[in-house]
Amino acid sequence: MATLQKIRNRGVFIGIIIGGALLAFIAGDALKSGGSLLTNSRNEMAEIAGESVNIRDFQNRFNHNLEVTKLMSGQNSIPADQMDKIREQVWQQMVQEIVMNREYDELGISLTSQELFDMVQGKNIDPTIRQLFTGENGQFDKDNVVKTLKQLIAAPDGTPQKAYWLNIEESLIAQRTLTKYNALIAKGLYIPTAYAKNMAANGSKKVNFDYVVKSYNSISDSTVNVTAEEIKAYYNDHKELFKQSESRKIDYVLFNIEPSTDDFKYTEKWIADMKADFTAEENVAQFLELNSDTKFNSYYFAEGENSNKALDAFMFSGKKGDVFGPYDEKDAYKLAKISDIKMMADSVKARHILIRPVQGDFKAAEAKADSLKLLLDKGADFAELAKTNSDDQGSAVNGGDLGWFTQGRMVPAFNDAAFSSKKNEVKIVKTQFGAHLIQVVGLSKAVKKVQVAILDRKVEASQKTFQAAYSAARKFAGENQDRASFFKAISEQNLTHRVANLKKDTKLIPGLESSRELIRVAYNTDNMETILLNNDNSAVFEFGDKFVVAILSNIKEEGYASVTDVQATVEREVRKNKKAEMIIASMSKNAKGAQSLLSVAQKENLEVKNAADVTFQSFQIPGAGIEPNVIANASNIEKGMLSAPIKGNQGVYMILVNDVKEDALTQDAIDVFKSRMNQNYQYRTNYQSMQVLRENADIVDKRYKFY
Repeated sequence: MATLQKIRNRGVFIGIIIGGALLAFIAGDALKSGGSLLTNSRNEMAEIAGESVNIRDFQNRFNHNLEVTKLMSGQNSIPADQMDKIREQVWQQMVQEIVMNREYDELGISLTSQELFDMVQGKNIDPTIRQLFTGENGQFDKDNVVKTLKQLIAAPDGTPQKAYWLNIEESLIAQRTLTKYNALIAKGLYIPTAYAKNMAANGSKKVNFDYVVKSYNSISDSTVNVTAEEIKAYYNDHKELFKQSESRKIDYVLFNIEPSTDDFKYTEKWIADMKADFTAEENVAQFLELNSDTKFNSYYFAEGENSNKALDAFMFSGKKGDVFGPYDEKDAYKLAKISDIKMMADSVKARHILIRPVQGDFKAAEAKADSLKLLLDKGADFAELAKTNSDDQGSAVNGGDLGWFTQGRMVPAFNDAAFSSKKNEVKIVKTQFGAHLIQVVGLSKAVKKVQVAILDRKVEASQKTFQAAYSAARKFAGENQDRASFFKAISEQNLTHRVANLKKDTKLIPGLESSRELIRVAYNTDNMETILLNNDNSAVFEFGDKFVVAILSNIKEEGYASVTDVQATVEREVRKNKKAEMIIASMSKNAKGAQSLLSVAQKENLEVKNAADVTFQSFQIPGAGIEPNVIANASNIEKGMLSAPIKGNQGVYMILVNDVKEDALTQDAIDVFKSRMNQNYQYRTNYQSMQVLRENADIVDKRYKFY
C-alpha cells in the first residue's frame, strides 16, 4: 500500500487539483431532482438558471468536502477561515455544475469511460496521474497505477485513500469536459488576415506630433448652467454606465469596553502580591503555566537584545533567581526573574530528518525516528538516511542540511534541542510537524546569555466595567430607537459614529471582531426607520471589546443607480461636454486660416507641447495622460496636416503630426501578430464565456440568510 500512502501524503497537491476543478459530480440527483426538499422557500439558498438550490443540499456538499479536507490534512478540526474558503469553493462548484451541465447536455459534450481509462492508464496519461505515479528515478510507472487501482477497488468504502482517488477522478472528468467545451468555442474564433494586417500596421507605425490642449478647468463651473432635463437626457443615453452591484450601508455607534483606573490598580496590586511567591518558586515554567497570561519562553538573550533596556541591564548585572519589577509594559504588569545564565553559541549549523505523522499517529512517527537513530548509532550515514527517509523534501535533497540559524528561527522544541546539543550529538524531538532527528554539526563562539521568566497579567476590563459599558449601550438603544433620535443623540452626546458599506458576502466590518451577525441582520430587513435587532431581539450587539448599536441607512439593489444617486456624476459630465463644445467652437474659429499650430496656441494663450514615438497601441500620451481619442487621431492623420479640435478626457486638443516612422510590414510580422491576437482571444474567451453563462443564468444568491 506504499502508493496509497503516497496519494495521501500528497494531500495538499490533490487539494489544489480538486479546488481548481470547475465542475464536480458529487451532488448527483440532489441538485437536479427538484424534490420535496425544495418546496420550503425558507430553505432556498439560491436560484441558478431557474433551478432552486436547497440549503441542506449545499450543506451536505460542504460537509463532504470538509471531511475530504480533514482526511487529506490529517487534521481533526479546520480553522474558520479555511472553512469559509471551502464553503466558497462548494458554491462555485455548484454554480458552475448547474450552468455548465445544461450547456454540455445541449451540445452533446461528455466524457466516456474509455476516455477516463486513457487518462489514467492508457496512452494519454493526465499530468496529475503522471506526477502521482512518477518514481524517484523520474519515470512514470504504469504498472504501479494498475496495482494501486486494484488495491483501491478492493479497499472498503470510507478508506481515506479511496476517497482521495474518487475526488481525483471527479476532478479529471470535470477538467477534461471543460477542456472539450473551451476547444469547441475556440474552433469558432477566427482573426481575419486583413484585420490582423491592419492592426499590425498600426502597431508598427510610430508618430511624433505637436499638440495644444485647453483644459476644461479653464472655464469656471459657475458659468456653465446644467438643467434637470439635460441631466435626465444624459442619464437615459448612458444608462449602461450606471450599473451598480447590490450594497447596504449601516450607521452605528460604539461603546468600548475599556479597563478603568480601578482595573489598572487591581492588576498592579495582584502582580505585586505575587512577587514573594514568584521569587521563592524554583519551577518557574510550571508557575507561569498556572499563573501567567503568557507561557514560559525558553529563549536565551544576548546582552543588548532585550528591547526593554532597564530589564536588559538587570539581566546582565544580576544573578540567577533575582527578580525585577513590578513594571508595566503594553497594557500589562510584569515581574521578570533570571531563570538561567549560561555560555552558549549565538548560532548553530544543523541537519535533520523529519518523519511526519500519518493520520495524526505521532507514536508511529517517533518509533520510526527511534529505528533511524539506532542505524545512526551503528554508523549509518546521516545524509543518506535524510535523502531516503525525510519528509522535509526541501532539505532532504541536501542530506537534511538546514544551514546556519540563530535562536528563535525554529519552532521552540526544535530550537531548544538544537541550542542545547553538543557538536555531532543526535537527538529526537517532537514538534507539531512530526518527529525530528537533529544533529548539530557546527557551533559559533559561545557568549554569555540569560534566560528570563516573565510573569505577566494583562489589564482587562472587570465585570463592573463590562456592565457599565453594556448599560450605556442599552440605555442609548432604549432611548433612541428611531432614525431621528438615533442621529440626534450621537451628536448631542458626542459619541463615536461609524459608517460601514456592506455586501452580501462581507465577512467582517473593520474594527469589529466576528461581526458577520450584524451584516446578516442588515440584509434580513428592509426597515431603515428603526435600529437593528440581533438574534436575541436585542439592539445591543457585542463584538469583542465593543458594544454596537446600529441602523440600516441605505439599500442599493443590483441593477441601475437612480438619477438621484448619480446626479453629481452626471452633472459633471454634462458640464464637461458643454465646456468641450465651447472650447471646440473657439479653437475652430481661431484655426481658420492658421498656417501652424503655434498660431492657434498664441490666440488661445496655450503652450505647444510634443509627444514622441506614439503608436496606436500606446496607453497614454507623455505629459498629457490617458487620451485614447487623441492617440487614435494622431495614428491616422496625415503628416503636416493640422487636425480639427479633438475632445479628450482632460480637455480639447489640436495636433500636428511632424514625423511618421513605419517598420517594414512583412508576412512573417503579420503572422506573428495574428498568432498573438489569437492567443489573446483564446485566453479571454475561456474566462468570458463562463462569465456570460453565469450572467445569463440569473443567479439569485441568498447565502447571506444562512452564513
